[in-house]
Amino acid sequence: QERISQWHDQSSRYSTELRDFKNQVLGMLEAAEKEREAMRAEAESAAVRVDRLEREVDYLETQNPAPPCVEVDETLMEKQVATAKQRKNEKYTKLTDCSDTIASVRAMKILKRFGSTSGLWTKDAAGNSEKIYVFDGTANDTVYVFPRMREFTLFSATRKAARIKLPYPWVGTGHLVYDGHLYYIRQQGLSFQVIKFNLSNKTEVDSSVFPAEEQIPVFGLSPFTYIEVAADEEGLWAIYATKEDEKNICLAKLDPGSLDIEQMWDTPCPRENA
Repeated sequence: QERISQWHDQSSRYSTELRDFKNQVLGMLEAAEKEREAMRAEAESAAVRVDRLEREVDYLETQNPAPPCVEVDETLMEKQVATAKQRKNEKYTKLTDCSDTIASVRAMKILKRFGSTSGLWTKDAAGNSEKIYVFDGTANDTVYVFPRMREFTLFSATRKAARIKLPYPWVGTGHLVYDGHLYYIRQQGLSFQVIKFNLSNKTEVDSSVFPAEEQIPVFGLSPFTYIEVAADEEGLWAIYATKEDEKNICLAKLDPGSLDIEQMWDTPCPRENA
């Protein structure tokens, strides 16, 4: 009876100590959560200030061009500028028939470091959804979905992301989210399939073997992408390349519903450095 009484006393003391320790830990967790929220607010404020500073620097660069080091005759300068523009236009005309060309590229801005060195992040090209879809790597079967850009950029972990398990692994980085569906590329042996996947009910809608033989990487600087699925105001496109026309990029117009090929083109656009 004495040992039982002693055990009851010790058990009561341990319970009291455990309860006090639990309350202490809860208080520490609440304090840590408050500090984390404060740090997150400071990080957001710093990001806003950095963006504002970058915009101001860009504006100053456009308003204050670098002064010339020597005095140059204005007439001679105008002639040289006109000659340079003419040569540049001739060069662009030989390379492409497009009416628009890139005029300049500003300094790179790192938005997010995530997963592998190769992959894809995108939004729905045809909808107003704010969701960000992330394809980590060039061969995987799990897509991360962030609810908004804010969650994608602020959190380094994937705890804020939902996961979509695809029926087959993808290959490359040429995938597309379009009108509530995911169009991605699957490789089977030497052939490639375009898979249409419904993002709302998480099921495969359709698939089609791409009707091109002896395909090679479509872009010279991206050796793991054999087909790039893209979209514009005309609908769905597939960009690819084959050994038959090894130096240039080819185009195919896709039917978004059936994945049928409506028409195919050989283009004069070179794969090299693309």
